[in-house]
Amino acid sequence: MSSLAATIISMDKEILHTLNSIGGRNQDLWDLANNSLFRGFPLFFSIVALWFSSEQPERRARMLAGLMAVCVATMLSVWSQFHTAVHIRPILDLAIPLDTIIPRTPWDRTNSFPSDTATLFFSLAAVVLVEKRWIGLFCFAWVAVIVAIPRVIVGLHYPSDIIGALVLGPAIVFTFASLPYPKRLFEYAFRWLDGRMYIVHALLFIFLAEAFDLFPSLQALGKVFARLLHA
Repeated sequence: MSSLAATIISMDKEILHTLNSIGGRNQDLWDLANNSLFRGFPLFFSIVALWFSSEQPERRARMLAGLMAVCVATMLSVWSQFHTAVHIRPILDLAIPLDTIIPRTPWDRTNSFPSDTATLFFSLAAVVLVEKRWIGLFCFAWVAVIVAIPRVIVGLHYPSDIIGALVLGPAIVFTFASLPYPKRLFEYAFRWLDGRMYIVHALLFIFLAEAFDLFPSLQALGKVFARLLHA
């Protein structure tokens, strides 16, 4: 192991222990951080408000391209947890003494890099940032304080998992925003659906409803299909 890797691991654990000692057993803190309405309101309100604040096809196409990037980033983060072995989720590593309200029972994903929850929310904040800088910066700060850091406090993630999510999610969103092809795809769809934008609105609301609670139905469907493929 290189000295740099050893230093990162040491810092990871030191920050984890420090944050865990501050509020690992704080039920109110975790209830707020895990409340879908509280943690998600600034982001989802901003996305819906930006969507309806302008009927320009360019903006809406750019936003849909960004939301497509959110899906890609979230799927990559989940794939990484299943298929790469960066480190074991802190709460599952019984060698790490943690004071946490989360039961230390087995999970379906042993690895925790990067945080899929933080990836999703940082990606959504990036979608807002592309359209409105100051609102987007507020959303980034909100995600860091309300969503990301509490997950380290209770031992679900190392700080490096959060940093990985902060890099992965926004990087993919900004890449999609800078490429012309995703936006053109949605602009073509708008022209094809001319006069039937209610279909786009309906699909957007379904997507946001799923994203609001971390895609529970899609996760369940994915597990069903995985079982069927391996049956």
